[in-house]
Amino acid sequence: MRALGWLYLLAIAGLAAAQIQLGASPWLLAVLVLIALTVALPLASDAWRVSDGLYAIMTVYFGSGSLLIKTAAGQPVQSNLHVPDLSAGYLLAGFASITIGYGLSQKVRWPLRFAEQLRTVTDDGANLQRFALPVFALGALFLFLQTQFRGNAVNGGFEAGFGGFGAFYPLLPLGAAMQAALVARAYRGRWRHGVVLAMMGLVILALSLADNTKRTLFDFMFVVALAFVALGGRGRWVWIVPGAVGAALALVLLVPAIQIVRTQADVRGPARIGATWQVLYAHGFDPARLARTGERVATGYQRAWRGSYVYPLTWNVERFTMILPIDQVARALDTRGTMGGADLWRDPAETLLPGFLIRKTLVTAPDRIAWHYGFRAKGSIARPVVGLVASSLAAFGLIGVLLLPALVVAMTFVALDLVGGRLAGNAWAVFLLATTAFLAEREVSTTLSFFCRSFPFILLTGGVLLLLRRRGRGEQRA
Repeated sequence: MRALGWLYLLAIAGLAAAQIQLGASPWLLAVLVLIALTVALPLASDAWRVSDGLYAIMTVYFGSGSLLIKTAAGQPVQSNLHVPDLSAGYLLAGFASITIGYGLSQKVRWPLRFAEQLRTVTDDGANLQRFALPVFALGALFLFLQTQFRGNAVNGGFEAGFGGFGAFYPLLPLGAAMQAALVARAYRGRWRHGVVLAMMGLVILALSLADNTKRTLFDFMFVVALAFVALGGRGRWVWIVPGAVGAALALVLLVPAIQIVRTQADVRGPARIGATWQVLYAHGFDPARLARTGERVATGYQRAWRGSYVYPLTWNVERFTMILPIDQVARALDTRGTMGGADLWRDPAETLLPGFLIRKTLVTAPDRIAWHYGFRAKGSIARPVVGLVASSLAAFGLIGVLLLPALVVAMTFVALDLVGGRLAGNAWAVFLLATTAFLAEREVSTTLSFFCRSFPFILLTGGVLLLLRRRGRGEQRA
């Protein structure tokens, strides 16, 4: 871990030097470098927990991601920002608040007995072989149903549909984590377990194309890679090379193809698999041609494109550059004011309460923030990534930036550490980190919504695993 830390430090120094050559704003550059270097806090720990991994991911979203992307684009970090110095101040204050929340969460020394029992369950090869495939199959089934029945994006909004099957999504990474654990720990029949894991990858690929989303594919790659690291798996070239090639192909071929297929509004569900193949075939499986077509698609969304952090490029990487939404809120804060606290509870309330008590819509907090501050057309449901600091700024201004991130992060990290425990040798904690990594880019209200919907289902899933394990033991004794 120490060697990795030194390599990371050299990389950040190189990016900072490149930004100085590009004429970067000293204040903004210093803030981004400082945030990027705070990854040293979790790296200093010898026993990583879920909170350590999630905090490390947040340093990428709020710091090193902007450095890497803007340097790769050949642009100084302040370009395309309207109020870079003010935004840098809010970013520093907000991430300091996040770090305080992270520090408070470290007071939790031991996980719950529930977490220790799940660690034991997922440490047993027999249990992994018993549960991995059925759990994954259930997750795949519910995601397929989600692609069939949920509302589709049309004309800046969404059609009516049923999105309840999405609550079962955590089953998919849980099954993948268990199967990856079988391979990483070299249980008997490793080749067979590896083949099953590869077949799971193909199912994930098909579901990603049918759902026309990239998250499912990236979640699978992340949970498998994390499992090998956390479980001490020894990489073999026979596994590493195909995995690396597959990941590279996904980036250069499938990502632009998925973006292109989104323009075909009449293509739904499994038909998107064929449509994606047709797009790839029509472009001769040429990454350069696909990229050019993808750029033409992206430039069609004029407001999002011109408001991009890397404009005039069309990389669609804003989720890894949290300085941008902070700037988008800060530039209009004087004229449009804050939104208050009522909006923070709207999404959790819609998640918890039945329809006869509250009118439910497809609009979420990021949309309302984007409409209020004018960086998306009002009425357009685009669900842009706003993030924890920018949403806190939108709610209560500077006071919100100083207080809300610490409160939300402390609550989130404590809950995840209590039910997850340490990552090393723990397939359950690997799953928990992989399935909650998206919280690094979420807003206050959408994080609260997670605890109203997905988190209880994760706890229920863990409880069912424990019950099935005890039932299996009882049958063996009988």
